Amino acid sequence: MKTTTMLGVALTAVFLAALAPAPASPERLEPCGYQADGPVHLRTGPSASRRSLGVLGPGDRVTVQREAGDWYRISLDARSGSGLSPGTEGWTVKRHLAPRACARPSG
Repeated sequence: MKTTTMLGVALTAVFLAALAPAPASPERLEPCGYQADGPVHLRTGPSASRRSLGVLGPGDRVTVQREAGDWYRISLDARSGSGLSPGTEGWTVKRHLAPRACARPSG
């Protein structure tokens, strides 16, 4: 009798597992822009001697428009932590920007 009960439990478990919904598609991370890795000046040109427009804070999201040597020309995706308006454009040193990764459904 014990064997029959265990077999019934096992078959019920298999049946229920077959009826369970499939797990959601795993997400994968893809590059989706850049963010500042710490306080860094946004400048009017690709040089530390150019006037500062303000400061980007850690995590401020930006879009890279072009590059010149060690500098990127960027625009702000959203208001910066220091209050710079979305869309503000300027130059910052490449090493102070890190690629952002966003989750995208795979498949």
